[in-house]
Amino acid sequence: MKPLIVKLGGSVITDKGKPFTVRRGVIKRLARELKGIKSPLIIVHGGGSFGHPLASRYKITGGYREKTQLIGVSLTHRAMEKLNSYLVEALQGEGIPAMAVQPSACLIASDGRIESMQLEPVRKMLALGLVPVLYGDVVFDAKKGVSIISGDQLVSYLARKLSVSRVVFGVDVDGVYTACPKKDNRAELLRVITPADVDLVSSLEKGDQGDVTGGMRAKVLELLELARLGIEAEIVNAAKPNVLREALQGKSGLGTVITGGK
Repeated sequence: MKPLIVKLGGSVITDKGKPFTVRRGVIKRLARELKGIKSPLIIVHGGGSFGHPLASRYKITGGYREKTQLIGVSLTHRAMEKLNSYLVEALQGEGIPAMAVQPSACLIASDGRIESMQLEPVRKMLALGLVPVLYGDVVFDAKKGVSIISGDQLVSYLARKLSVSRVVFGVDVDGVYTACPKKDNRAELLRVITPADVDLVSSLEKGDQGDVTGGMRAKVLELLELARLGIEAEIVNAAKPNVLREALQGKSGLGTVITGGK
């Protein structure tokens, strides 16, 4: 059975308005929703109020330029480890054999994109029935010294290399809108996005000022690359109870589908 990839957005599992604030109740609920999924799972999560503020403060996305950034690299990675530990603990509490996988220890980037990643341990974990839990991380970069690899980019890479059946992104809105629905009440929900909609995607928001990984636009662009390869994805509102579970169980029409079809 091919694995599913679940991406839990940082805006869902943390309070992005309060640095280093985890939504414990939401994480526990999501763990309960994931418990009954029969397919092998790979879980990836974002940084939210843990990774983004530090990466922004120390300007890590621009690469290594001075020694004062090194403490920022260390702090950003440690913050993501902490957030990851909250999620892994909640999953284990529901009897899910979750196991953290540290991206910075197994991949090398080049100019902000994943160049190579050692995936044999992840494959072995899946074969044994374990659930790998990865996260956006500060990593070592062949050209820039260091860079940020988002959870979105990780999802795209893993989906291609591990031949997954489907990808589900859990965010804090009902899908992809023509504008930010939190700021513009005229925003319209897009039910389907295909590679033919690339002009529309270019108009999507890049994310809030503190978001160092590109916001909704970056998510959709990564997923369109998968759509071209025949891997369908859906972006749903994981902040609403049971939506993530239903999406993973195959219920359609819950959010925005990114597909290679017409």
